[in-house]
Parts: sequence; C-alpha cells; structure tokens
Amino acid sequence: MASGTLDPAYAALVADPRMAMRRLPPSVGIDVVREAANAFMAKAAGPELLRVSDHAVTTDAGDLQLRLYEPSRGADRPFVLFFHGGGFMIGDLASHDGLCRRLAEATGLPIAAVDYRLAPEAPFPAALEDGAAALSWLIDNARMLGLHHQRWGVAGDSAGGQLALAVALQAADLGHHASHAALLYPLLDPTRSTVSSRELGKGYMLTGSFIEWAWESYAGGIDRLGDPLFDLRRADLAKMPPMRLVTAEFDPLRDEGEAFAEAVKGAGVPCEVRRYPGVIHGFAGIPPLTAQAREAVAFVAEGLRSSLVSA
Repeated sequence: MASGTLDPAYAALVADPRMAMRRLPPSVGIDVVREAANAFMAKAAGPELLRVSDHAVTTDAGDLQLRLYEPSRGADRPFVLFFHGGGFMIGDLASHDGLCRRLAEATGLPIAAVDYRLAPEAPFPAALEDGAAALSWLIDNARMLGLHHQRWGVAGDSAGGQLALAVALQAADLGHHASHAALLYPLLDPTRSTVSSRELGKGYMLTGSFIEWAWESYAGGIDRLGDPLFDLRRADLAKMPPMRLVTAEFDPLRDEGEAFAEAVKGAGVPCEVRRYPGVIHGFAGIPPLTAQAREAVAFVAEGLRSSLVSA
C-alpha cells in the first residue's frame, strides 16, 4: 500500500466520481468515453515548437496518422517513436499533444506520435502493426525528414509504454534496434496480480475495473497470455532496449512497473526506475501539471538524450 500522502493537487480529481476511469456498462458507447477522456487530457498543454507536422502512412488497414514534433532543424537527427496511453481504448494525437511537446522540448529531439487503431474495434495486434508500420515509414523516409535511420528510441505512457516495448522487440528481430525506451507508469501485467493492483484499484482515478476492461478489449476475446508481445513479462527481456521507467505512488500499476524493471535488470539490460511520491497514474500528462510531472518528463528525457545523442 502507498505509505505517503497524496499530493493535494489531485484531491479534487480523485474525489470526483465522474473522473474515475472504470468499466462502463454496454449502454454507454465507447465514443462517449473517448470524447470526455481525451478532452480532459488535452488540457495539459505544451510549449510552442519550431514545427509540428502531420503525416499519413499508408498501410493495409488504411491511412495511419503520425505527428512529428520538431524542436529544431537538422539532418541525421535521432528520433523517438511515441505511443499514447489510454488502456488501448482511449487517446489520440490531441490527447497527448502537450506531453509530446514537452518531451520534444526536454530531449531536443524529434518526437513521432502514432495515432494507432484502438480496441475494442481493433484488438491485438492492430496497434502493434500500426506501430511497426510507423517505424518502417520513418526509417524509409529518414533522409527526407532529416532523421537518422538507425538512431531511434521509443516512449509511451501507460498502455503506450507496453506498445513502445512491443514495437521495439519486434523491430529488434528484424535488425532494427532501439537505443532506449522511456516509460511512464506502463501497463504490463494482464493478470493484474500485484499488491498495488489490489490495494490501489479504487479511489485514485484509475480503477481495477478499467484495467481489466482494457486488457479484455485489447485481447479481443482470445486468451493471449502466452504471446510475449501481449504479455511482455514472457518476452526475452535480454532483447529489451536500455530504459528509464517512472512509477507513481498512488497508482495500481506501480508494482508491475517496478517488478518489470527488476526483471529487465536481472536480464542484464540497463534500467533506471524512479517512483514519484504523492502522485496518481497519468500524473506526467494530465492537468494539473505539477513539479513532479515536470521532473518525471525531465528524467525520461535525459535518458533518451544520453542514449541517442551520444550513440
């Protein structure tokens, strides 16, 4: 259980039952949930950058949207592929625009955000396929975009952290190796078996029922626990890129993130994990943006910059 004190900045959020992310009855359409949640997250604005541009990536499933955040001009620039959170069901380019802007400013690197297909309409492996397509497009068009085709990293928050690592693993098997992964409170345990999952699943905005709903929706009604790209705990962790991982004290996902970090280190992969006290799930990307939020972004940004710029 969390032993500290909740930051007063989040008191109104956790006290408002309308803000709780929970499983909703079938009578409430997923579009209604998405609209409300995305609008709330989009309030966390970010800085102006030199250039922000949208690109369409043609795939077998249709056009995939990608947004490139550029804090500066240049050629052969390392880049970061970013995946938004939202339990595989919520989130888009607008919801995480502010976070991507702040990450681009903090790293000094181009950030490419992927508007991947969402569950339940498009379950696993649709989002993973979109991530792979986005990475392939960036590598193929690196010269045109002023990017370096071999120096790249991945980043993501919550479910986006899971997708970031899955895409990096899949790419490694094809000979394209990520230099670093930046993970903000990632969603990693589809069995929801940790102490924090049980003890913090109510009262702190993200609920256990939503987490269960997210994994069920992403699975698409099929038992996928044996697939290492679905349950990353089953993956060959020695193939993971070096990473920095952030957890939040009052987050049901806290323990699974920290356990995963220990497992990655046990496999011989450099991994720095930092728990932020007094904060809830999503704190780095939701309003109000506290000092802890700024510190968490700076922490993962420094990891990306150190790994990619010196590569």
